[in-house]
Amino acid sequence: MIRYEFPLNERIRKFIRVEELFLKIDVLATSAKKYTEFSLFERLFELMLTASRSDLKVDLIQEIERQKLKLRSKAKTQANNALMVKLSKAKTKLEKAKIQPGFYFGDDKYLQEIKSRKDSPYGITSVDFPEFQFWLQCETPLARKDYFKQKIAPFQPIKEAIFVVLALLRSSAKEELVSAERGVFQKKLDPSLKNDLITISMNLRSKYYPNVSSNKYALSIHFEHYLKHTMLDKSIKFKIGTGSL
Repeated sequence: MIRYEFPLNERIRKFIRVEELFLKIDVLATSAKKYTEFSLFERLFELMLTASRSDLKVDLIQEIERQKLKLRSKAKTQANNALMVKLSKAKTKLEKAKIQPGFYFGDDKYLQEIKSRKDSPYGITSVDFPEFQFWLQCETPLARKDYFKQKIAPFQPIKEAIFVVLALLRSSAKEELVSAERGVFQKKLDPSLKNDLITISMNLRSKYYPNVSSNKYALSIHFEHYLKHTMLDKSIKFKIGTGSL
């Protein structure tokens, strides 16, 4: 199955964007391929720009507290107790986190120089930056990975909080099998509910992908061919779920 996610508000879209950034860094940090460090520096600067925002930290703390309040009204099962512990730990780490806003380099002149090179028209290149060449060729792969690990460490509380919040959101999206007649599907939304996420699952062999538009009251899905970019003119079955925090 191929799975699509469509956030229904800017707050959830922001959470997913930052989550995806952390996932990219995780993949790059375990790669031994040449030029991986170039991409890691670029992702690090994106992380410094987005995950350091104070409004993101406040949003996550408030959301975790809301989830804890909801959990207290539920039965005290082993799973709920474990989730309460996870939420409490994530909130405590967030509250204690000291994340410098924006591009804070401290006394790391090397990182500051990398950032200035990244902002140039040609981006980060080693040919006109001897210190970078030395770092790439003389530092061990482990030392280079430890460098990035140290730079990313202050953002770990943001990562843990976003992962637990989005896991709760995705688990709330219970999917049902539906059919789009002539490639079009419409669904009414309850405006009294806080709808945050639409999930769509389709057969991996399908050549069509969904385009979703929505407002507070309804959503509309149109299926389009991947290569031909033509609208589907027959029925297609898929699964759809609506998630909320």
